[in-house]
Amino acid sequence: MSRIKDIFRGTTLSAGQAQGLAVFTICSNNYVDRARVLLDSVRSFHPDATLYLCLADARLPADDFYPEGCVVVSLEELEIPDLAAFVFRYDIMELNTAVKPFMFLHLLRAGHDTVLYFDSDIQVFSRLDQILAPLQDGASLVLTPHICVPAEGPDFPDDVAIMRTGTYNLGFLAARNCPETELVLNWWARRLQYQCLDEKEAGLFVDQKFMDLVPGFAAHACILRDPTVNVAYWNLAQRRLEMTQDGWTVDGAPLGFYHFSGFDPADMTRLSKYTSAFQGDAITPALRGLMRQFADRIHTHRDRRLPPALYAYARFESGRKIPGMVRRMFRERHIAWGLDPFSTYEEHLKAPLPGSWCGSASAIVTNLMGYLHAREPALQHAFDLTRPEGVRGFVEWFVRHGEPYLAYSGLTEPIAERYGRQSGTALRRPPPRRSADEADINVIGYLGLALGLGEAGRLTLRSLDHSGLRARGLDTALNSASKRADSSCDHLLDARADARFQLFSINCDQLPQVMQHLQPALRPDAYRIAAPFWELANLPDAWLPAIDLVDEIWAPTRFIQATFAKITAKPVLRMPLMLDFAAPAGVARSRFALPEGCFLFFFAFDYFSWIERKNPQAVIAAFKRAFRTKGGYPSIRLVLKTLNAGDVPETSQPLRDAVRNDPDIILIEELLSRDDTLALMAACDAIVTLHRSEGLGLLVAEAMVLGKPVISTDFSGTTDLVTPQTGWPVDCQLVPVREGAYPFHEGQLWADADIDHAAWQMRRVVEDAPEAARRASAARALISGEFGIGAVSARQLARLRLIEAQAAP
Repeated sequence: MSRIKDIFRGTTLSAGQAQGLAVFTICSNNYVDRARVLLDSVRSFHPDATLYLCLADARLPADDFYPEGCVVVSLEELEIPDLAAFVFRYDIMELNTAVKPFMFLHLLRAGHDTVLYFDSDIQVFSRLDQILAPLQDGASLVLTPHICVPAEGPDFPDDVAIMRTGTYNLGFLAARNCPETELVLNWWARRLQYQCLDEKEAGLFVDQKFMDLVPGFAAHACILRDPTVNVAYWNLAQRRLEMTQDGWTVDGAPLGFYHFSGFDPADMTRLSKYTSAFQGDAITPALRGLMRQFADRIHTHRDRRLPPALYAYARFESGRKIPGMVRRMFRERHIAWGLDPFSTYEEHLKAPLPGSWCGSASAIVTNLMGYLHAREPALQHAFDLTRPEGVRGFVEWFVRHGEPYLAYSGLTEPIAERYGRQSGTALRRPPPRRSADEADINVIGYLGLALGLGEAGRLTLRSLDHSGLRARGLDTALNSASKRADSSCDHLLDARADARFQLFSINCDQLPQVMQHLQPALRPDAYRIAAPFWELANLPDAWLPAIDLVDEIWAPTRFIQATFAKITAKPVLRMPLMLDFAAPAGVARSRFALPEGCFLFFFAFDYFSWIERKNPQAVIAAFKRAFRTKGGYPSIRLVLKTLNAGDVPETSQPLRDAVRNDPDIILIEELLSRDDTLALMAACDAIVTLHRSEGLGLLVAEAMVLGKPVISTDFSGTTDLVTPQTGWPVDCQLVPVREGAYPFHEGQLWADADIDHAAWQMRRVVEDAPEAARRASAARALISGEFGIGAVSARQLARLRLIEAQAAP
């Protein structure tokens, strides 16, 4: 399993070598800053303790990333059976708790007499003699209850809530090396191998709930009711926290350790996200001081924080996210998998479900769909998977409604791609040729305008012409404010569209008007194909009549195909655009007044394409976060190329103001030809786009052809191009489209890119030139192989020939 085969670089202790007190914590890379605060605080009061960090993640190559003076232990060292499957079945929180007994056993078998565990969001404030004393007196384990008196107040958690999650808080546990402890830990490890689940409705809460049984198993277990230890939001209302001249106290005694569970160092208005208590004015001066002190300690390590997106076990080997439902399916159905699920289980999800009807190439129930069907009684009642109508109905339901169940991970797209083909059968036959001189196919679109949809039409016209067909274009500028700035296809334009096939490179909102406007020039009985773009996951109802005007849809990306497959029974084919072109010769930076000797990031957008969707503010924020902290990057610049800024001053002015006095951001607003724009991109070093949604992402494709590393939001159309093999996908969170940010926003979601992750990816591109070159080369090969003019032309020609051969009379 490649994610966990990192070479352990720390000090390894063999059995019998270690002695005395060991203190450890567990975290993934994104919580190392908190672990550093914890371990520093332990060291200040127990300098003789041996400190450990158990890393529930892949180890980063930079050794200085991890706290000094501690031993970093990788999961491979813990002798966890079938480690790859163990890691795969749990989410990040579950995994960090599931490894706990294995780490205890590892340290006790190494020879330590006493082992203490603390969650990484704990800080120690005094010596822990009150914990060590029971162990020295013969206790096998030391547990701390969440509460020591009844909690019957209005705020969560009360005593009933504590009963659901566990009597004892397992953010802390102490153990002595003895047979009783080993018996409990081995039992605990066996349970957590498969059942470390956050399923409170089933009576399970990760590692914690199991420990309610320990006082019955272990005669020498100690329940420590000392109010100065494991102080946290769940018991703070029952204890008096004060700041004195000698330090923090609880009920008049020195504070032992505080558990900052759920605390966000960037939000001082609330103590924890897990409770409604201790917010605003309910935070006492003493508590606010404690919170501020901890936040300041975390802040000193902020430059070392990693975004959660870098968690090594969050994705399949392909780069696609692993949703929670897939992890549940794996642990419920595959106790023994035998292979690395990160590289093999995604294909199992796509395979046909045994026992379901499979008489159609376009309506197949996969194993993943079958698992969802088995979990939902309503789906079982509605769709009988042994019958054709049940399978077809369930596939249609899944394409239209399956995404929320899979956390919008993209796993519905392969099903939508198959379903959209509708067996490849056209619904009617194209009309006969009327003369030997007429074109085979017409492309109707904004073929001379400087906008993305215009370029898509030109690319389609060129690839059809390359196929050997006689392809001709019909230009329009109806309802577009964009400038006519491209004459590259003028030699292929006609004044009429008389071909038996007509392809409209027009979006659904304008398609009825364009057809009506051009009606005198259009052959009325032509077989009509729409090649639309749309940047959101659902098509507005107002545009559905446009689908009635065409015979089928060619979708340039899987994202668009899934959108249209939801709303029509007509064929919806994925038909990639031709994205390859001859890269311009090397251009001197001086041509665009760009600085020499700098690493230049590039981003371009058109204000007419909605600035909220293009999201240049995120690019600027990520650039500043990546290269403005603690210096070290004096020669990094960001180039922003915009279009139509002068036409929308109320929209463009805030961005202009934001970058006007920033010497590291270069703003270019002049109108450039396509060739000049490509030359400008070629003069830069990398491209970054943190869009909220894209139908295609032409900027990304152009960058790949130019051999430039690409950093891109991991959502929507660009996911066809940018994977961890071909670029640097940026993690994101799906959020509702707010009113005014984009047309037909109601009920729509799009992506907010993780700025921390984007900044991290930008630094990786700068610092790891060999890897940047490798991924850029893989991207160039992808474009050439799948989106080159030969591949696209052959695909288009094959589809048109199939329509002729299979269409119903």
